[in-house]
Amino acid sequence: MKVRYFIITSFIFLLCASFVSAEEAVWNDTFGYGDGQDIALDGDGNSYVTGGGKDVITLKYAPNGTLLWNSTMDFGMTSEMGNSIALDNDGNAYVAGRGNDNVVILKYAPNGTLLWNNSYDYMGSIDYGEDVALDNSGNAYVTGAGNGRYHFYCIVLKYAPNGTLLWNSSLTLDDTNGLKIALDNDGNAYVTGDGDRSILTAKYAPNGTLLWDNNYPCGSSTGFTVGEDIALDNDGNAYVAGIGNTGVYGDYLYITLKYAPNGTLLWNRTVNLGLTDQAFGIEVDALGNAYVTGCVDNGVTQDIMTIKYAPNGTQEWNRSVDYGRDNALDIALDNSGNAYVAGYITDSSDQQVFVIKYAPNGSELWNSTCLYWSNSYGIAIALDNNGNAYVAGSVLGATIVTVKFGIPVDETAPEVTINTLEKSYNTTSIVINATATDLNLDSVIAEINGTENITLENISGYFVNSTFEFSEGLNTLKIYANDSFGHINSSENVTFRVDLNSPEITIKLIEGEYLNNGSNVINFTVNESNLDKVTAFNGSTEILLNNSTGNYLNSVVLNEGIYNVTIRINDTAGNIAEKSLNFIIDKTAPVITLNTPVNGTTFTTSSISLNVSANDSLSNVSSVLAQIGSIRNVTLSFDGTYYTGNTGTLPNGNYEITILATDLVGNVNSNETVNITVAVPSSSSRSSGNHYSSDLSDGITSSVIKNTVSNSNIVYGSDVDEGYAQELKENLYNSEDYEISGDTIIVGGPKYNVPANKYDSKFGISISNDYPGENKGIIQVLKVQDNSGNIIKSYTIVYIAGSDRFGTQAALEYFKTLNELPEGPIMVEWTANGPVLA
Repeated sequence: MKVRYFIITSFIFLLCASFVSAEEAVWNDTFGYGDGQDIALDGDGNSYVTGGGKDVITLKYAPNGTLLWNSTMDFGMTSEMGNSIALDNDGNAYVAGRGNDNVVILKYAPNGTLLWNNSYDYMGSIDYGEDVALDNSGNAYVTGAGNGRYHFYCIVLKYAPNGTLLWNSSLTLDDTNGLKIALDNDGNAYVTGDGDRSILTAKYAPNGTLLWDNNYPCGSSTGFTVGEDIALDNDGNAYVAGIGNTGVYGDYLYITLKYAPNGTLLWNRTVNLGLTDQAFGIEVDALGNAYVTGCVDNGVTQDIMTIKYAPNGTQEWNRSVDYGRDNALDIALDNSGNAYVAGYITDSSDQQVFVIKYAPNGSELWNSTCLYWSNSYGIAIALDNNGNAYVAGSVLGATIVTVKFGIPVDETAPEVTINTLEKSYNTTSIVINATATDLNLDSVIAEINGTENITLENISGYFVNSTFEFSEGLNTLKIYANDSFGHINSSENVTFRVDLNSPEITIKLIEGEYLNNGSNVINFTVNESNLDKVTAFNGSTEILLNNSTGNYLNSVVLNEGIYNVTIRINDTAGNIAEKSLNFIIDKTAPVITLNTPVNGTTFTTSSISLNVSANDSLSNVSSVLAQIGSIRNVTLSFDGTYYTGNTGTLPNGNYEITILATDLVGNVNSNETVNITVAVPSSSSRSSGNHYSSDLSDGITSSVIKNTVSNSNIVYGSDVDEGYAQELKENLYNSEDYEISGDTIIVGGPKYNVPANKYDSKFGISISNDYPGENKGIIQVLKVQDNSGNIIKSYTIVYIAGSDRFGTQAALEYFKTLNELPEGPIMVEWTANGPVLA
C-alpha cells in the first residue's frame, strides 16, 4: 500500500514526455474518484490497480491499456478506499483497505468475479487496512490500524484463501499503526509503521505469535516519525525506510534501518539536509543491497533523492532530481538490479507523474513524465518482464490515473473481432459492435451491405454505432481497422437477418403464492413458432421442464424453499422473452417453544402471562393461538421477538394450555402443551396491614417502596432493562405502546423507553449516554397532574435510568433500599461492591 502525505497544486491538460531516451507513456487511463494507491502485475503483463476516495475501486488492465474489468464497492461511508493489492499464483487479486470505518479485504478472480469480501471491526470505531501480502499458499496477511476508542493500535490479520480469518493480533502500545507488511520464505510477517512517534517494526510467526517488536525513536516525542516501507533480503533481514524528526517542529529526517531476523538493529542511516527529508520507499536486490527513495530539502525547494546502501550499510551512491518541488513515493527493481523510481516533479506550474530508471551503478538510463490535468502524481510502481513500468496515481487528488511507460512498437495490423453476431435479430436498430486492438489504432470503419461506410465511435474500448437502421431481411457488415502506421485489417465480416417477431409467455401460477407441495408448480405456455430454448432458473440453479401436456411444467418435485424463478425464452432470431415467477413452497409447520408458563407451575395470580417463541423460516407465522382449557382461546400478539398475551382472569383450578401456531400455507403445529394450577389466596396482606401485589419481588424492605412498586405499572424499553425491572415485580409493561395514566415506574433511559423519551426533559436531570456518565444512574420522582377529564387526577412517576446498563442497575438496586421516595434526584454509581452514592 502506498499512502503518502504530501502537498499538491492543480492546473489542467495532458502531456507525456521523455527526457533521456525513447521510453514514453505508452498509454494512460483515468477512472472513478480518488487516488490510485497500489498496483500489481501478473505474469501476462496485466495490471491491477486499487484505490478510491469514496468507494473501494479495483481495476484490471490488459498490457495494451484496455480496461478488462472494474469493481466499485460501496460499504456505506463517504471515505472508503483500497490501499493495497496483491496477486496469488493463480492471478486472484487481494485488496485491503477501508470500508464503513472497518478493515476490508476483498478477493477477486482473474475475470473480476468477487470471490469473497470480509470486514474486520476492531472495537466498533474507525479502522482501516493499509497493506496486504500473500504467502505461497495464498494466505493473506493484512496490517493497518484499529481504533480502541481513545487510541489507534497496530493490527495484523491473517486470512485463509477461502476468506476465513485465521488469526488477528494487535500491539498494546497506544497510537500505533501498521503501514507496510512483508513476508519471508518461512511465512513470517514483518510490519512497519507508526510506533507512537517512533518507527515501529514487528515480526510475527505464521501462527500469529509476536516474535519481537522494536520502536526506533528519532527526534522529539512530539514530532512526526513513521516507518513508510519495508523489504526483506533472502536471509530474512528487514530493511525499513521512514521518516524521523530532529525535535524541531516540521524538520524531518530521511531514515533507513536494517534489522536481523531476531530483531537486532544491525545499522541505521540518516539523511539530514533540510526540513523536508523523508524516505518513502525501499527495495532489496538479490545481493542484499538496499535501494531507498524519497525527498530531501535542497535549501530552496524539494528534490527527489535515491540512495543505494551495501548490505553492511555503506552508501554506494546517491542521486537527486531537481525540477522544482519534487518527490518520490515508490521504488521497484527488475531482475538485473535496475531501479525504477516513481513520484512527481513540478516543472514551472505543472505537477507531473514522473518515472526515472537507474542502472545498478547509479547511472541514469532514462526518465519520463506524464502530465494529466496539470496536476498529477505517481504513488505506486510495478514492472513487467519486458522492463515496462506501470504507475498508479492520481489526478488532482480526485481521479485514479494509470500510466504504462515503455517503448511502443507496432509491426502488425490491428486485430479485429466483430461482436455483432452472425444470426437473426428482432430489431432494425442493431448496435454495430466491434473490438479492435492495436498500439496505434487510427480508425475503425463499418461497411454496410457493400454500399455505405460508417466511422465507429470508441466507447469504453468497444467501437460502436447504435443509430443506423437496418432493413428487414439479410444484411452484411464488414469492418476496416486502420492504424497510424498504415496497417489495415479488412478480413472480418458477418451476415445477419432482421426478424421482428418475439415469443410470448403466459404463466398460470399466481405471483407470490404460498404452496405446500412441489408438483407441477411451474406452469406456463409459450407462443412462438421458432423456439430455440426454454429455460427456468431459480437463481443460478436450473429447473428441468417438460411440456408433454402442452404446458411447460417442472419435471421433478420441488423441495420446500423460497423460489425466485426466471423463465427465459430464446427464438432462433435471437429474440429473448423473460418473465419472473416468485413463490414459496413450505411443507413444514412452524417451530414453537412455550417459554412461559412452565409446565407444572402453580400461580397465586388469576391472570397468567403467556410468552411463546414461534418461527417459520419459509412462509412466516400467520397466527399463534393459546387454547386455555375449555375456558377460552387467546390470540397472541407479536412484539418483534415473542408472541405474548394473557390468559385473562381464571378461577382457581387446573388448566391445560395448548399452543397452535399456523403459517401462511396452513401448516399447523399444536404439539406444545403445559398444565398449570391457579390458586389465588384470599388475601396477600402483610403483618403491617399493608396490601401488596402478589407478584412483588423480594428484596424491598421499606413499606413505602413496597406500596409504590405494588401500586405502579413497571415500564421497560430494552431486553436488558426488562431483566432489571423484573427485580421489582413480575408483571411488566413494554414501553412501545404504553401511555402513562397512573402511577408508573420507568426503568431505562430515553433511547429505548418511549415514556422515558417523552418525559425525560420534565425531570430535573436529563439522561443520555454521556450523562451522568459511565456506570452511573439517577433516581428521580415526578408528580404529574392530569386535568384532561372532569376529575382532576394526580399520579407519581419514578424514573430509574443510567448512561449505560450498569448505571441503570445501580440506580434500581439502590432504589430497593430506600425507606422513602426521594424529594430530589439521587445519583448512584455501580462498583465492584454494588451501588454507592456518586
